[in-house]
Amino acid sequence: MRSVLDGASTEIAALREEAAELNGRIRARADAAVEEAWQEAAEKLGAAERRVAALEREVALLTRLRTALEAARAEARDHYFAPVMTELRPLLGLLFEDATVTFDEETLLPRTVSRNGLEEPVGVLSGGMREQLAVLTRLAFARLLAKDGQPAPVILDDALVYSDDDRIERMFDALHRQASGQQIIVFSCRQRAFAQLGGTILRMVPWVPEG
Repeated sequence: MRSVLDGASTEIAALREEAAELNGRIRARADAAVEEAWQEAAEKLGAAERRVAALEREVALLTRLRTALEAARAEARDHYFAPVMTELRPLLGLLFEDATVTFDEETLLPRTVSRNGLEEPVGVLSGGMREQLAVLTRLAFARLLAKDGQPAPVILDDALVYSDDDRIERMFDALHRQASGQQIIVFSCRQRAFAQLGGTILRMVPWVPEG
């Protein structure tokens, strides 16, 4: 009985110490404003959930917008690609003999040039040939716009600086043929090279006030 009593007393003392420790923790947590911190965390969680919902709506809208833009781009590509190629093909014949050009269906930019059975990426062509392709492509787009009832002038600013004499003469021929149906404005500091281009030469004259 003494042994049982001593054991019970020891357990009671241990439980009292544990209870005192727990009471101390409770008082410490109470002083740290646990309920206020929980309330603040709950408010932050609610704000985060609302932000997630807003972002999900934004993602859904942007996804729909991207789908619509991709569909519009595909429609525009189908609408313009074939007509542009139709307008560009005779222009290419004026400059490149037995040469064909393939275009990227996504960007409508020249991709490869085939000559004498060899296909070359546009990026490895000479600067002169790349600029000539660029000029002819502009002319093709201008012809297409003119046929759609929306004529637009073609403006070339030193666009043939890398072309040799033979190629530049061919480009002049192409420009002459197109100038009969649309306005072409050429800016250049190479007066001698462009002397044979013809057309109306614009000159600066002193301004004289009227009256």
